[in-house]
Amino acid sequence: MSTENKAIIRRYYDELLNQGNMAFADQVYAPDVELHIPGLPEDPYSAESVKQMFAAVRTAFPGVRVTVEDLVAEEDRVAARIALHGPHQGAGQASPYDRVAAWARIDIFRLVEGKIVEQWADRDDVRLMAQFGVQLPSIQ
Repeated sequence: MSTENKAIIRRYYDELLNQGNMAFADQVYAPDVELHIPGLPEDPYSAESVKQMFAAVRTAFPGVRVTVEDLVAEEDRVAARIALHGPHQGAGQASPYDRVAAWARIDIFRLVEGKIVEQWADRDDVRLMAQFGVQLPSIQ
C-alpha cells in the first residue's frame, strides 16, 4: 500500500502544480476530505479550496515547478517534502525578467482506497516573503 500511495502523491504534485490540471483534484481527493492547510478555511471538506489555492499559485508564479525532495510512507500516510520554484509575475505570462522565487513545503497525507481523506501542510512563508523584500521583526 505504501508504494501505491507514494505514486499517487507523486502524481498529485505533477498533475496539479507542474501541469496545472486542476480537475485531477476531484479524482484524488475524497469528497469529504479534511484539510489542515495554512491560508485555507479550517476543514473546508472538499477539493475545491485546493484547486483555488493551486490556481492562485500558478497565477502568481506562472511556470511554477515542483520537485519532490522526499516521500516517506507508512501504512495509510505519506509525508512529502517538496521544493517549489518559479518566476513571480503576479498575473499574466512570465518573462525572463521576472524574479524567480523558491520555497519549501511539507505535506502529510492520509489515504484510503487511493483517495486523500486528510491532509496537513506547512510551508516556508518566511523564506518566500524575504525574497520579495518583506522585513520581519527580529526575535531577541
